[in-house]
Amino acid sequence: MQLKKKHIVYAVSVLAVITLLIAGPWRHADSNEKNVKVIKGTFETYITEIGELKAQKSLNITVPEVLFRRELDIWELKILDIVEEGKIVKKGDHVATLDPTNVVEELKDVTTKLDDYYNKLETAKLDSSLSLSAARDAIQKAKDEVLDKEIKVEQSVYESKAVQRQAKLELEQAKRSLDRSKRNLEQKRRKHKVIINRYNTKIKKYEERKNLYLKLQRQLNIKSPADGMIVYGWSYDGRIRAGSRVGPWAPLIATLPDLSTLMSEINVKEVNIAKIAVGNKVRITIDAFPDKTFTGRVIKIANIGKEIPGEYQNGFKVEVKLDPYHEDLLPGMTTTNTIITGTWKDALMVPKSAVFGIDSVKYVFKRSGLSTVKQKIKTGGENEDYFRITSGLNEGDIVVIKNNI
Repeated sequence: MQLKKKHIVYAVSVLAVITLLIAGPWRHADSNEKNVKVIKGTFETYITEIGELKAQKSLNITVPEVLFRRELDIWELKILDIVEEGKIVKKGDHVATLDPTNVVEELKDVTTKLDDYYNKLETAKLDSSLSLSAARDAIQKAKDEVLDKEIKVEQSVYESKAVQRQAKLELEQAKRSLDRSKRNLEQKRRKHKVIINRYNTKIKKYEERKNLYLKLQRQLNIKSPADGMIVYGWSYDGRIRAGSRVGPWAPLIATLPDLSTLMSEINVKEVNIAKIAVGNKVRITIDAFPDKTFTGRVIKIANIGKEIPGEYQNGFKVEVKLDPYHEDLLPGMTTTNTIITGTWKDALMVPKSAVFGIDSVKYVFKRSGLSTVKQKIKTGGENEDYFRITSGLNEGDIVVIKNNI
């Protein structure tokens, strides 16, 4: 009887050990592990960046062209008012009004200078008339003196040699005096001509400037050059608005974009720019159309980067041309751009959480029957969700995602 009891205890113990061996690992797996299969499919590597819709072609609305004339000496004007961004306008419609204060002040100043030169010119002409008249009188007087001396010379033939010599000397002196009077007239004529020409040049200059100011004054009410939708430009102090200052160095007030040429403009961080090439496919989502995915291709990559505000690193402008679409897309819409940098068909993939190791030494925990083995693998790229497996696993293999290994 005691022997029988021993056999029963022994059998129960063996059964308990077998149960622990079988059930133990699976109970552990339920709490800490999850099994996933190695799958085969299309694997993509990509970069995701935020961008903005912009038109490749647009018509610029700028400050009046006359403002580019340097002789105006006006370098900026304030925008008093501007139509709402996004407004649809017709050709000739009001877009913005520029502050006339600077123009009016400059016009007043140039008019004052012009009046001053008009007065100076009249005075110079009067001085010239009086001065030249006196010089001509002097010449006539000198001519009369020469004529009188010539008569004396003729009459002296009946006089002594000394008297004849004296008469001839006086004639020569009278002729020299006539020559001096003629030269004096010519010098005064040239002098007054220079003065008058100088004033005429000044008057012409200020008359031209006055006409330019008057022309600018008439053009301070900015009108649309064509039909389209208003999109604000950028100035010294950021995006254009009422109160912004524009001028020859920042002439853009607004644009009329060609909506058929919309593209997505992205700033790609310098750490990622080497992964991108012209022709890369792009998937695009737009906040205004959350259920729609647009497609496009990279058409241009900037050669020089610029610092991204607030991020202390450079970004390179990348332009993405959208494939034909039917939605009413508008400039300024925010885009999320997924740039496909690599595609592999029939690639083996496992979730990133199933791969362990660093650098070139990577491994997974693969199921082998009732046990788990550590399997060394090689990878060929990764994205947000998966590693691409190049060796070490086969399709359908089961690997373990463990919370704590």
